[in-house]
Amino acid sequence: MIETDILIIGGGAVGLSCLNQVPPHLNRILIEINPSFGQEASSRNSEVIHSGIYYPHRSLKTEHCKIGRNELYRFCQGNRIPHRQCGKYVIATNQKEEEKLAELVSHCEYEIVPFQRVGSDWLKRKLPFVKATAALFFPLSGVFDSHRYLQVLENKAREKGAVLSYRSEFIRVLDRDPWVVEVREREQIIQIRAKVLINSAGGKAAKISNNVLNTDVYEHRFCRGRYFGVKSFFQEPLQVLVYPVPEKDGLGIHLTPDLKGNARLGPDADWSSDLDCNWDELKPVFLNQTAKYLPELKPENLSPGFIGLRPKLFVRGEAHSDFLLEAHGKYLHLLGIESPGLTASLSLGAEVGRMIEKIM
Repeated sequence: MIETDILIIGGGAVGLSCLNQVPPHLNRILIEINPSFGQEASSRNSEVIHSGIYYPHRSLKTEHCKIGRNELYRFCQGNRIPHRQCGKYVIATNQKEEEKLAELVSHCEYEIVPFQRVGSDWLKRKLPFVKATAALFFPLSGVFDSHRYLQVLENKAREKGAVLSYRSEFIRVLDRDPWVVEVREREQIIQIRAKVLINSAGGKAAKISNNVLNTDVYEHRFCRGRYFGVKSFFQEPLQVLVYPVPEKDGLGIHLTPDLKGNARLGPDADWSSDLDCNWDELKPVFLNQTAKYLPELKPENLSPGFIGLRPKLFVRGEAHSDFLLEAHGKYLHLLGIESPGLTASLSLGAEVGRMIEKIM
C-alpha cells in the first residue's frame, strides 16, 4: 500500500497546476494514464492565451480566465517560456454580426477587458486578406508554447518532491476516509491511500466522479475540433489572432499564428469523439464556413492538421456550460474543463490549493 496526503488524477495543464499548488508540507502523487503529461486536451488546441471576453458574467470561466491570463503571462516571462502577446481581432462581415460586436462591447466594458473598435479601412491596411466591415481588437490575447509550459510545471512539481506516475490508470475507489484507490500501473495493480483525492482527469473526469461518488449524474459528451495548417496564403507571416464572431458551439473557425511563423485554421465544432477524418472531404466544408471573411482562401492553401476533443459537461442530462469545481468532503473534482481551461489553469490550481488548505 502506497501512502500519500494528496492524490491527483490527471496530468494535463490543470492537474499539473494543482500539483504545484498543494501546500508544501503535504506529500502528493499524480497519476496519469498516458505515457507523459498533457497528451489530450492540453496539447490539442490553439495554444491561445484568452483575454476573457466570451464567458458569462460571474462565471468560473470568466473569473479564472482573467486571473489565469495575467498569471500565465507572468509565469511565461519568469520561466522563459516562448510566448507573444499579439492581440486578437474579432471581426464582423455584415450588419447582423456588427450587432453581435456591440453586445461584446457591453460585456467587455462590464468585465473591464480592454478593447479597441476598428473599421473596414483599418482592417484593409492591417489584414488585407480579410473581408470585414468592422472589428474589435483585444490587446491582451496571445499565443504561447503550451508544451514548454507543461514541461516547466512538471519540473517544478518534481523539484517540490511530488511523485508523478505515468501509464497509471484509475480503476476504482476501494475505501473512503482515508481514500483507498486501485490503480493499474503498467501491468501491475497497486493501491494508494490518500487523505484527499483530486479528480482533474479531463475527458475521463465525469466517469471517475460517478464511480467515486456512487452516482450517475455527471457526463462528458465530446465535441471534436479539427485544424488545418495554412500555407502559401499570407504575404508575410501571420502575427495576430483573427476570429469571427462567436457561434453556438464554439468561437468559430479562426486563424491562429504560432511562434514559428506558421498559421492554423480551426477548430470547427463537430459532436463526435472520432480522432480520424477524411481531410480532403473536410476542406470544402472549412472553405465554405470561412468564405465570408477569407474569400481568397483555396484548397491548396490547406494542409491536414490535428484533432482536439472538448469535454462538454452535462449534469443530470442538462448542459452545464461553466467549469464545475466542487468539494465533496475530501474529494475535489474539476469537470467540464474545456476552453479556456489552458489559460485558466494556474488560477484553477491556486483555487484547488486553497481548498486543500481548508480541508486539511
